[in-house]
Amino acid sequence: MTKGGKRGFRLRWWMGALLAFLLLLALWWQQTCTLVTTEATIESGKVSAPVTLVQLSDLHGASFGRDNRALLARVKRQEPDAVLVTGDMYTRGDEKGRATALSLLGELAGQYPVYFAPGEHDGEEGFLAALRQQGVTVLDYETAELTVGEETILLYGIDNQSYTGTFDLHNAFPSPPEDRFSILLAHIPNPRAFFSFGADLTLCGDTHGGQVRLPLLGPAQVDGQWFPRLQGSRPIYDKGLYTKGETNLFISSGLGNYPLPLRLFNRPEVVRITIRPAA
Repeated sequence: MTKGGKRGFRLRWWMGALLAFLLLLALWWQQTCTLVTTEATIESGKVSAPVTLVQLSDLHGASFGRDNRALLARVKRQEPDAVLVTGDMYTRGDEKGRATALSLLGELAGQYPVYFAPGEHDGEEGFLAALRQQGVTVLDYETAELTVGEETILLYGIDNQSYTGTFDLHNAFPSPPEDRFSILLAHIPNPRAFFSFGADLTLCGDTHGGQVRLPLLGPAQVDGQWFPRLQGSRPIYDKGLYTKGETNLFISSGLGNYPLPLRLFNRPEVVRITIRPAA
C-alpha cells in the first residue's frame, strides 16, 4: 500500500470510528434521557366515572429539560386528577438532586393533588417535612382520601426499605373496604404481601425495569439477580401491570438511574393510569 493509500485508510478508519461513537451517543441519549408515556387501564365496579392518575417514580435527581420542563409538560398532557409518587426522587447524599426533586414536586403540588411514599434514598425527615410544607401529602404508614368528582379513593402509603418473610400489611391497616376503590403506594415491590393485602391497585417502583433490557432475555438485573428470566420459572416482577384475582400491581421502571446513567430498551417513563367503570 502506498503512503497516500495508508493515509486514506487511516482517515476512513477514524471517520468510521467517529460515526460509530456518535451513533452510540445518540442511542444512549435517546434511551436514557428521553421520556415515554406508559398507559395502563384498570376496570372496577367500585367507580362510576373514569379517574386519571399519573405515577412518577425513581427520578434520582434527574432533569428532563431545564427545570424539568419536559417532564412537567408531559404530566400536564395526561390531565391527571392526581399525581402519585413512589419514592427515590433523589439519590441519598446528592444535594443538587434533592433540590431538583423538591422543586419538581412542589411545582406539581401547585397544580394537582400529589401523594408521596418514600423510597430508601429520600425518606429522611427533613425532605419529608419540606414536601409537606409545599402541599405534598406524605404517606408514611398513613392513609388519605382522594376525591375526584363523585368518587372517593382510599390511599395507603408505606416506607419499607426491606421486608421480613412474615411481613403482613394487615398488621398496620384494616382490610381495604369492599365498597371503595383503594390504592397502595410502596416503593419496593413485595407481590406476595401486596396481593394478600388486597388493595385494588398497588403502585411500586425501585426496579428501574432492570435499566438495561434485552430482546428475549428481558431485564439485565432485578433484585440482585442477573438475567432472572434465565434462572427459572418463578414470576419476575420487573415492570408493568400484574393482576391476581381482583387485585392489580403496577411496577414503574421510573425516570432516573442508579448507580449508572444507562438505559436500553427501557426509556424513562411517565405512567398514566385510568381507572374506569367495569363494563
